[in-house]
Amino acid sequence: MFVVMTALCCWLAWESNVVRQRKSVLRDLKTKPGIEVTTAAVWKEQFDRTISLADPPVQISLVHRCLGDEAIQEIGYTADYFEPSQAELDRLARIFPEAKLRRNERPLEPCHPGCFPRGTLVDTPKGPRAIDSIQPGDLITSVLSTGEIATVKAQFVFVTENHIWKVDTSLGTLYTTQTQPLCPATGETCQVGKLKPGDHILRRHDGKLQAVKVLEISRTDRTEKVFNLILGDSEVFVANGFLARSKPPTRLASQ
Repeated sequence: MFVVMTALCCWLAWESNVVRQRKSVLRDLKTKPGIEVTTAAVWKEQFDRTISLADPPVQISLVHRCLGDEAIQEIGYTADYFEPSQAELDRLARIFPEAKLRRNERPLEPCHPGCFPRGTLVDTPKGPRAIDSIQPGDLITSVLSTGEIATVKAQFVFVTENHIWKVDTSLGTLYTTQTQPLCPATGETCQVGKLKPGDHILRRHDGKLQAVKVLEISRTDRTEKVFNLILGDSEVFVANGFLARSKPPTRLASQ
């Protein structure tokens, strides 16, 4: 009996130590930016209200619950704020075997109505310039609805960060964002994400406008700083040879 009681006490001491470690790690995690810890109790409230939740609430042993432990459903981390090493992830998996470790994408500010990555060449009266070098007051070449060329001033340069999309055409490639409006040959404008292979968009080549065929539209694995120009009331400018609508003023962008 003495041996049994000794073994039981040792086991309880071990389990108590495990629970203390879990609580300590949880306290540390909650101090880190970009970390989101979801307990099974919180998950269960959502599960009871929403049958669409894929995973039922996880459970831990009765002993752990009696020692004041709680089940952890998920540990989410946003890589731009806290990127754990593989060793750290393995450690979390050992300490919280019931939890799902989830990597979150950092929410990005919307590119309304779209943007271009650093180095994209914009037509100006003095020749092409990288979009990231343009300052308010600089002169930009604009293309009117008649096809004629005009000169407008950049009122503001919008800068944010977003995913990069690739548009392959029969006459070159354009890197931009999903919501950037380009100019189809049929008129109006169309966001990159809504273009389809076989569509035709306008390009300015050797001073002349021509319709080029869209071959493929795809999202790349690049997320980086992007830029757009406010030129007035959504004037069209030339980005890497392609006709693109500029970012509208704030009063229009919010509509």
